[in-house]
Amino acid sequence: MGDSSKRVRLDQRVIVDGVLELSRTEPTSRITFKRLGAALGVDATAMYRHFRNKDELTRAALDRLIGAAAEAGREAPGNWRSRIETFLFRLAELSLEHPSIASEGAVIDAAGIGDIAADELILEQLTEAGLAGDALIRAYAAISGFSLSQGAALAQEAMTVEGAARDGSIPWIGSYGVTNLAEYPHVYAHRDALFAISGMDVYRAGVAAILDATERAADGS
Repeated sequence: MGDSSKRVRLDQRVIVDGVLELSRTEPTSRITFKRLGAALGVDATAMYRHFRNKDELTRAALDRLIGAAAEAGREAPGNWRSRIETFLFRLAELSLEHPSIASEGAVIDAAGIGDIAADELILEQLTEAGLAGDALIRAYAAISGFSLSQGAALAQEAMTVEGAARDGSIPWIGSYGVTNLAEYPHVYAHRDALFAISGMDVYRAGVAAILDATERAADGS
């Protein structure tokens, strides 16, 4: 006889809650309906009544993460830049917290209400900054593309490196192998500083560069 205490009434929200909890507690494992069913105490086939396949479920979970980051950005105090920064860094935190979901962000389009809320936030804040037309769309593209792709990269590293802290501290450059770096004088001169760069350092630098460029574009508009 099964454990009735584990039985749940399934709907899309419960299933997404379950997949996010599984991705948080078992960060190095890929999500499957079988694993999710076991975690929820239901037969894996029950998920198919709510999601056609794993991609659709992953899309819904990713949309939830993006929406949560957008909500944090909207509630942040300060000006347009601080609200976008809050959104972007919260998205990075959630990507590291739920790596098996966020690692799909570069290849799966969430295309839900969370994703729309994030786009609305970015466009609203860029408009507040003074951008319009092509300049606004270019800034949006840079922010959206960078955050999803680099967030996915952070998540993928968190999944790949067993036992690594989920804080973005994994080195950006692990090694140059056995190559004689003396033949590459600039790399050789900066090797220690290069090895000290973490994935989160790269994320922060990218955010700063994009928003600095956005401010210059707004000032020149």
